[in-house]
Amino acid sequence: MNKVHSPTLSNDRKTIALQRWKILKQALTGSRSSETRTSDGSIRRFSGYGLLKTEKLSMTPEGSVWYQYTAPSQPGFAMSVRHLPGTIDASTLLGFNNTGNVCVWPAEEVMTDYCLKNSEQFRDCSVCELGGGMTCLAGLALAIVSKATSVLISDGNEDSVENLNVILSHQDNQSQFDNTKVSSRLIRWGGDTKHEDLEGRFDFVLCADCLFFDDGRADLADLIFDILKPNGKAIIYAPHRGPTFESFRDLAQKQFHVDAQEKYSPEVWDLHCKMKMNESGIYDENIHFPLLMTLTKHS
Repeated sequence: MNKVHSPTLSNDRKTIALQRWKILKQALTGSRSSETRTSDGSIRRFSGYGLLKTEKLSMTPEGSVWYQYTAPSQPGFAMSVRHLPGTIDASTLLGFNNTGNVCVWPAEEVMTDYCLKNSEQFRDCSVCELGGGMTCLAGLALAIVSKATSVLISDGNEDSVENLNVILSHQDNQSQFDNTKVSSRLIRWGGDTKHEDLEGRFDFVLCADCLFFDDGRADLADLIFDILKPNGKAIIYAPHRGPTFESFRDLAQKQFHVDAQEKYSPEVWDLHCKMKMNESGIYDENIHFPLLMTLTKHS
């Protein structure tokens, strides 16, 4: 689906956009709140688990904000990341999924933490992050700390990919890539979209919180299967969001060996349990707590 800039929409396209916005708003805020979030996280019901820390560096004239990301568990690690400005509404969802431009989702934070703590797993491997939004934090972190052969970070939204290009060109990031080939690209799934040049190319695929649109799950499973090498693995973090996690798991079992876990990290599990005990109502495990699904492609 091509991105549409015109404010004049057909009734059918308006209906699709509004339906997607309704789903996204529930995902962003939970059913008990009418809040939305801005790209810099200024209005959020749940800000994350504290696995990553941010320090504001600067703001561009257009309103984008540069942050330095660090991780308490990884002394010396730092990456420069630009967040896009503004909020999201139904009209911005008319084109390809724009959810990654809203904020950094908890699943991306947890997946980044996993990559930082398990970077040796990716040594001499080719890695692709799908649907990483405006930051692709996990893929960027891997490009910096691992000895991966190559890391491709991607999203299906043009604005996100343009921002990824800017992030990769930042000198503070480039100076840390060493011999890892790092690139960004527009990757979409569904419809007649094909990526023949990526087939069988990757040892690992990373994906965070991309399962909640019903019409995209089967296509995502097919894309992951196509671009993985035999015995390649996909590491997927996503919350339940009703039946969406289980629906994707059922689809994936037709093509992969599937392993799903909720107690994948003692640290994250402990934080999750503490959040559940908080009576403020801010934390909703259905939309905030990411489960881990690992897909292994049969040889």
